[in-house]
Amino acid sequence: MKVFHVSEKELTSLNAPYKFLNGDVYVIETDTELWIWLGSKSYADDKAVGAWGAKLVEKKNKNLKIKSVLEGEEPSKFTEIIEFEVVEGDTPGFLKHFEKKIERDLRLLQLKEDDKGEVDVIDLPVGYQYFKSDDAFLLDAQKDIYIWIGKDSQIKEKYEAGRIARKLEVERKFAPLVYVIEENNEPEGFRDMVFKLGIRDGVIELRTTVSKKEEKKEKKWYQFWK
Repeated sequence: MKVFHVSEKELTSLNAPYKFLNGDVYVIETDTELWIWLGSKSYADDKAVGAWGAKLVEKKNKNLKIKSVLEGEEPSKFTEIIEFEVVEGDTPGFLKHFEKKIERDLRLLQLKEDDKGEVDVIDLPVGYQYFKSDDAFLLDAQKDIYIWIGKDSQIKEKYEAGRIARKLEVERKFAPLVYVIEENNEPEGFRDMVFKLGIRDGVIELRTTVSKKEEKKEKKWYQFWK
C-alpha cells in the first residue's frame, strides 16, 4: 500500500503512522484500488489535484479502480486497509494563496449559444465581472484551466467548454489541471483569484504594448541615422 499527500500540485509519499489534515486530500494506492480521501475542510484545488494525481497513478495500472471517500463517511473496506488519525490543519493550496508571479498568457472564453443553436466562442478580457449566469466560460491559465458553469447555461455551452478544455490538454506537452466550477458554488478565493489574474494580465498586456512601441521607435531612429 502507498499513501500520498496532495501538496500544492504534487503527490508526496507518506509513511506510517498516518495523520490526515482535515483541510487536505490524500491518495491511497492498493493492489486493486485508488482511494481519494477528502478532508471535510479541503478546497476545490486540493480535490482537483488529488483526482489528477490518481489519474497519473492509474495510467501505470489501468486495472485500479478510483474511489472517493469523504471524511466521516469512510466505508469499512477503507478503514480496514489503513489506520489513520484526523487532525485539524490545512496545507496552503493554489486558490487560497495566489501569490505566484504570472509568467504566462491568459485567456477568458465565453461559450454562448445563438438563435440557430450554434455555440459562439467569444474572447473576453480576464475579469469576474464578465461572467454571466446564462453562459459557460473557460479561463485558460496554461497549466490550469477553469470551466465556470452559469446556473442558467445551456447544455451545448457546457459541452463546448469541456471540448475546448480537452483539446487544450491534448495540444500541450504537460497535463493541465481542469477545474469545473458551478455558479454560486465557487471555492473560497476564486473571485479574488480571477480579479488578480485580470489585473496582472492587464499589466502584462500594457507592458507588451509599450515594449512594441519602443521597439518600433528605436527601429525608426536607427534607420534615420543610418
